[in-house]
Formats: sequence, structure tokens, C-alpha cells
Amino acid sequence: MISLSRQDGKKQASCIVLTGFRATGKTAVGRLLAELLGYHFIDTDEEVVKRLGCSIRHSVERFGWQPFRNLEQQLLAELCGCKKTVLATGGGAVLHREAWRKLSKTSFVVWLQAETATIMTRLEGDSKTPAQRPSLVGGDLKKEITKMLKERTPLYRSGSDMHMSTENTTPAELASTLYRLLGEDINMV
Repeated sequence: MISLSRQDGKKQASCIVLTGFRATGKTAVGRLLAELLGYHFIDTDEEVVKRLGCSIRHSVERFGWQPFRNLEQQLLAELCGCKKTVLATGGGAVLHREAWRKLSKTSFVVWLQAETATIMTRLEGDSKTPAQRPSLVGGDLKKEITKMLKERTPLYRSGSDMHMSTENTTPAELASTLYRLLGEDINMV
């Protein structure tokens, strides 16, 4: 399913932002889309890890979520107005309301969605999950996903220009579809 969120005509942007919950394909699709567009690619979680000097899990276990979130917010502020870049944001990037508002004004934001069961399967099957995706609330994974999606879905919806389901498709197919749609729906500057 693909839907445009804003009805204000074509949007001019030279930065494409992929948002959505964990394991919805933001990094995989983002790398491929950047290659198709000839754009730079930045994964904000990977950039924050570089700045932390350790894995997200290690940082969270030692210091809690706040240092990670602070660096994430700082990075989002730095990336406002970026040019010819595809950004794959962390699932919680939308929680930084002011930075997110500024970024979404200057970028074309695509919300990648997946069902809870699909997210669970992807998280359980990804070898990066233990180091890069520590629990947000502790406890049962399904309950965590359900709770976080309930809280974040309104933020993803209101801050995006387009919604795309990542169910039953590959990252390459999604990137190709996005590439085609972006040419039709926005003016790349």
C-alpha cells in the first residue's frame, strides 16, 4: 500500500527521509534508493553509534537511553537542510518534535510500515538486533512493539509525506518503486 499524506501538491526537496519503526527496512531501502538517485546515504543510528564510540546496547546499559537520544536529536538538527541525501532515521527520531518538524519541512519524508508479526520476525532473524536494538521498555517483544507502535504511529503519520507498506516485498522492489514515485510526486532540486 502506498499513499500520499499531504494534499498540497508537489513538494520540493533534495533530502529524502525514511522513517518508521524498527525493522521496517529503512536502512536497506535507503542504501538502494540513494544509489538509484546518486545521493549520499546516512543511517542516523549508525552515525550516533560512531559518535558514542560503542554499540547502542552498551550505551543504553551503561547510561540509559538519554545520551543516545541527545545525540540523535543533535544529529537531526545538523541534518536539517541537507542536500542530495537519503536519511534512514532511527525509529524514535520522531520523538524529537522540534528537530523532526524542521527536518520534515525541508525533506520529503516516507514512512515505511510493517505489521507487528513481520517486525517481530525481522527482529528475531537479524543478527544486529542484540547490539543495535536493545529493548525500549523491557519485557515481551510483542508487547513492546504493540506499545511503541501505538505511541509512535500518530507521529509517523503526521510527519510524513508518503506511507509505504514493506509487507510482501523486497528492499530492491521498494527502492525501485520509491525512485519512480519520487520522480512523479516531488521535484528533486
